[in-house]
Amino acid sequence: MSKLTLSQLSNLLFRACDDLRGNMDASEYKEYIFGMLFLKRLSDLFDQERVKLEAELRERGMPEGAIATQLKNPDKYTFFVPEDSHWSTIRHLKTNVGSGLNKALERLEEENIDALEDVLKHINFNRKIGSNVLTDDTLVDFIQNFEKIPLKDENFEFPDLLGAAYEYLIKFFADSAGKKAGEFYTPSEVVRVMVEITAPQPGMSVYDPTCGSGGMLIQTRDYINECGGNPLDLTLAGQDRIGTTWSICKMNMLLHGIPHADIRQEDTLRHPQHKKDGELQRFDRVLANPPFSLNYSKKDIDFPGRFAVWMPEKGKKADLMFVQHMIAVLKTNGKLATVMPHGVLFRGGEEAEARKHFISKGWLEAVIGLPSGLFYGTGIPASILVFNKADAQEREHVVFINADRDYEEGKAQNFLRAEDISRIVHAYRSLTVAGAPEIPAYGRRVPIEEVADEGYNCNIRRYVDNAPPPEPHDVRAHLHGGVPTVEVDALQAAFWSNYGGLRERCFVPRKKVGVPPLGGFDNEAEALQVAEAQAAYSKSSPHSGLRSQPSALPAAYLDFAPEIEDRRQLADMVERDESVHIAHKDFMDQLEGWWQANLPHVEALAPAGGKKGNVYELRRLLFESIEDALKDQTLLSPHQVRGGLARYFELFKPELKSIAYSGWNAELIPDEDILQSQFPELLKEMDEKRGRIAELDALFTAASEEDFEDEEDTGVLPAEDVKTLKDELKTFTATYKQAFKELKSLAADLFTELNAADQIPAGKKKKDYAVKGTTGAPDFASAQALLDLVDSTQFQSDFVAEIKMRMTLGQDSYTEAQKIDSKLTRHKALEDEGKQLKADIRATEKKRDELVTAARAKIDSDEAKRVILERLHRILLATYQRFLRAHQRECLKALESLHAKYAITATEIEQQRDAATAKLKGFLEELGYE
Repeated sequence: MSKLTLSQLSNLLFRACDDLRGNMDASEYKEYIFGMLFLKRLSDLFDQERVKLEAELRERGMPEGAIATQLKNPDKYTFFVPEDSHWSTIRHLKTNVGSGLNKALERLEEENIDALEDVLKHINFNRKIGSNVLTDDTLVDFIQNFEKIPLKDENFEFPDLLGAAYEYLIKFFADSAGKKAGEFYTPSEVVRVMVEITAPQPGMSVYDPTCGSGGMLIQTRDYINECGGNPLDLTLAGQDRIGTTWSICKMNMLLHGIPHADIRQEDTLRHPQHKKDGELQRFDRVLANPPFSLNYSKKDIDFPGRFAVWMPEKGKKADLMFVQHMIAVLKTNGKLATVMPHGVLFRGGEEAEARKHFISKGWLEAVIGLPSGLFYGTGIPASILVFNKADAQEREHVVFINADRDYEEGKAQNFLRAEDISRIVHAYRSLTVAGAPEIPAYGRRVPIEEVADEGYNCNIRRYVDNAPPPEPHDVRAHLHGGVPTVEVDALQAAFWSNYGGLRERCFVPRKKVGVPPLGGFDNEAEALQVAEAQAAYSKSSPHSGLRSQPSALPAAYLDFAPEIEDRRQLADMVERDESVHIAHKDFMDQLEGWWQANLPHVEALAPAGGKKGNVYELRRLLFESIEDALKDQTLLSPHQVRGGLARYFELFKPELKSIAYSGWNAELIPDEDILQSQFPELLKEMDEKRGRIAELDALFTAASEEDFEDEEDTGVLPAEDVKTLKDELKTFTATYKQAFKELKSLAADLFTELNAADQIPAGKKKKDYAVKGTTGAPDFASAQALLDLVDSTQFQSDFVAEIKMRMTLGQDSYTEAQKIDSKLTRHKALEDEGKQLKADIRATEKKRDELVTAARAKIDSDEAKRVILERLHRILLATYQRFLRAHQRECLKALESLHAKYAITATEIEQQRDAATAKLKGFLEELGYE
């Protein structure tokens, strides 16, 4: 089998989740997934090491008996796997499967007690969920899904693949678990902010007192890698109160190849576990996201000297108790970052005393406000508090950063974008330098005296108000028309300097230059204001090419260009503007130049001469060079430039790691890319069928709505109508069939009467006057021949009236049945079409998988390299085009705002109102109400 990519491994693991999803929720079955993954990984690793050990012993010429003894020696393996826990036993479990799996976990833990004590035994596959337990059949299917997942090192595209997949699972379970997710997962974007702010260095010790699944410790290790350090030089420690969460963290560390991480389980406030020589162990860096607003107990609390200010035991005020613990275990030159609810920043009582204590000691370095809705289980906004003991005695300021407006909305929760992270970190690093200027409406250095004057209230908005400024409104423009030039000028830096020519296309000077409509200025001050604006214009430096030039006309007011009659026309104008296209092309050309210059570094990432590539070295090189390459452009902020590359790199990190360790592998080419290049007609066919399914679904949905009318005569029917028509069809069908049967009998009887009266013409037979057709397709009109004979002979019979009645009843019922059947047939044809299309897509998808596998097998490394590089290039451009489109939308939004404010004057509104009033009055007079 080819090596597993992260995408392939994740898909296999998620399929295993599907077996349990219908039986319990994610918070309940996550332990089973992790436990089974751990069993399979350790068993495969054991087999891998056993084969290697046996080969080494044979090469040394050891006797067979000694080899057999050594192969059973637990000290020879990273983890010793006994027979009860080995996959060769587990894979054959068919009865009492839950008990077999429990025994396997227990024996594995017992044989590796130093590393796995209490990690696995608590997982119980026989646990009752609601009123049910997992059946043997369900667990057998569950095992068989893991049977398909090879987990030896040689199966992985890059060494940390399994750890990355484990993180994907943790994120998946967090997304599925809702409120409970907060117990074990902090959004990775928030963790990234905290890691970059504390900037751990090789050789440091890092501690998380409420470690959850261990994400902060793992991101710290990755950060050291990115900075070019050796992550093995880090000392990692963590503690968590919840046993199952602690177990997840232990497995996370082991699967990430961090067996040295010291993870403990206990209540951190009451019984901190990391001690040295009877004292609390000290750390260089502390990172934490403690559970918000807990109660706690002072009873039997260890190391009470940690707490200078005791919070109330009740009232859910334990937040700053966690902070004091972190400060207590921080080295004298250490730094910590912790997530806190906003309440701790401004509440009074003991919390105010604690803030005073932190600030007077000089420990509190920064307070960072985050957007709301970032965290699982709560929609309230949170903050990051940064404490720094280094140079604390000389610290005279607290940095306040208000970043609560910078985020992107998600379906279930909000998240920080890479550019938001860049902005926060850059602001922190800038503002913590002495003498740094404030960042308007974002961050500032606040003197401790000012905070003290506010009663040590650290409410962020007291110091950094990021509320948008009030929308300016020019009363004269509202009354008499025109767009104030000063408001147009305000867009110079953001838009006109980049889209030169767009301003001139959108705005023209007012006809009366410098003079408002309806006569001159109201007073001397207003005239002076216009004169100053004119002077400012005259001093402006002209720009070359399509760069915007200040109007040479001394107009205080402008008008929208004559062709802009409606606000909706602005979108098309901005979209078609040549200066916008030129500016965007200039930027993309610079980006393309940067890519081409760095392409050799990307190509060199693959292994060469037995040496693996270094993904983190490539990351550092790209980040350093892109800022320099794009420093002269003004369309995007530096944070967007850095953030765009950070987002891009995070997206491709698994693929880049695979390239660094395994080269240009066709497995890294997404299925869709292979299909697009090799089987475009197949994709087109599937798209067309999906489109038609969407149309049909829309039709049936519309038919179910009240007051539905099939105006386009599609043939679709409401479900209630279908039922009614089927009932009517049944009735009409039964009626015409009965009429047909009776008609045939009556016709035969009439023929017999005529024949007895010798009224049948010579040469004619009974069949010539018989009723034609079948029960399914009756010919009621064929009875007319017999009636015509009766008329011609003037024969009298009681059967005639009965026959006419059956003919009329039968024909009418048959006609109605045909109409109804036609309607139902059209409707059913649409239903059948939808079913067939879905069946076709399922069949095509199966065929597609086979085609992709076959096509991928034919792709050599050179072709794979070409396709992968083309994808890397394409998505890089798309990443930054997204920013350019956003900038263009902001420009359009600003123009639309000006149009909405000033395009229609108050006078025009009054005229429209008066006209409407007069029209209404006329209607009322006509109706006699006035």
